[in-house]
Amino acid sequence: MIDRMNQKKSKSIKKIGYKIGVKRNLKNERSRVISLWVSTGITCLLIIIFSRNTALSEWYMQHVYPAVATVLSALSGLFPFSIYDLFVIVATLYLLKLILFLIFRRTGFKKFLYSLVRFVTILVTWFYFGWGISYFREDFYAKSDVKETPFDAGNLKKFVTRFIADANEAYVDFDMMDRADVRQEIERSYHALHGKLDIDYPNGKRRAKPMLFESLYSKMGISGYFGPFFNEIHVNDYGLNFTYPFTLAHEMAHQFGIAHESEANLYAFIVCMESEDERIRYSAYVSTLLYLINDVADFLPDEVESLASEIRPEIIADLRRNREHWLAVRNRSLSEVQDKAYDAYLKTNKVSSGRDNYSEVVGLLISSYDTFIKNSKQIQIIPAN
Repeated sequence: MIDRMNQKKSKSIKKIGYKIGVKRNLKNERSRVISLWVSTGITCLLIIIFSRNTALSEWYMQHVYPAVATVLSALSGLFPFSIYDLFVIVATLYLLKLILFLIFRRTGFKKFLYSLVRFVTILVTWFYFGWGISYFREDFYAKSDVKETPFDAGNLKKFVTRFIADANEAYVDFDMMDRADVRQEIERSYHALHGKLDIDYPNGKRRAKPMLFESLYSKMGISGYFGPFFNEIHVNDYGLNFTYPFTLAHEMAHQFGIAHESEANLYAFIVCMESEDERIRYSAYVSTLLYLINDVADFLPDEVESLASEIRPEIIADLRRNREHWLAVRNRSLSEVQDKAYDAYLKTNKVSSGRDNYSEVVGLLISSYDTFIKNSKQIQIIPAN
């Protein structure tokens, strides 16, 4: 009789313990969900605040980002391969796992949603506070002493005429180039110009990494990219030697916190022109020339042929060779998908012109060419009021 009573008491205690455990688990789960939504809300609110306050974003990029870049680039610099590319693989596999577990009912929808929101919140926080806030900085004119020159047909024609003449003088024929030496020279130029360009130096390390998916990126026409999660620079080895210095300098500009493609192009041009290596200076001209010709075609269609005819034949040959080089491996479908995806990405980050932002370097060059380029020939350009 006593044993039965003890057994009943034991079962009652177990039931009570089980109920308490269930309640405790529900309470802990509810707390985790609430904490996640609060964290997500705070993250979104902070990003909105930064996106609407250029002064705050500028302060962050000047005072906080250099430390972030130093830590992340030191970590990624320990490895000769791209940590960013591996990270993309792992992140993709994790998302596939979440989706497959939901489809095959290995997990409930609430757990799936919790895991997805947590993952996205971590990625967004890491991206913006690791580098992405650079999209909300002051523009080039606000950060420099350069005054914006009106972008009109008259100023464009005068500048293009002058730029072509300078490019013709800068032409040099070369096939061989030690890319390690080029990296050192570009780094030296950034060091020499960091005061004028208003960038923090050293701002971590800039070890150019090879692409793990070089063949795929080549088919999409990608010559280089910056991996923000681990502060890594990537340059496609498929690119020709005479475009390499400019591409490298462009990606380095991103690592210094210059997000807009037009400004990264400008910084790359200025930094390459600072070099004493004539091949690097030529890379700046030949890599930028098409942006000018495309603008002439848009704004001065009747004059594009006459202006293009002023380009020396050797430069035309290099431009044609570079075009054919990339077209030989281009996959049209992949390229178009990548273009649309990157256009949407830029517009999401307040770059209203999307991929067209690359060509907006022309307006920046017209305004700043005489300020930054040594021994420049003066032309009459109408100043801004």
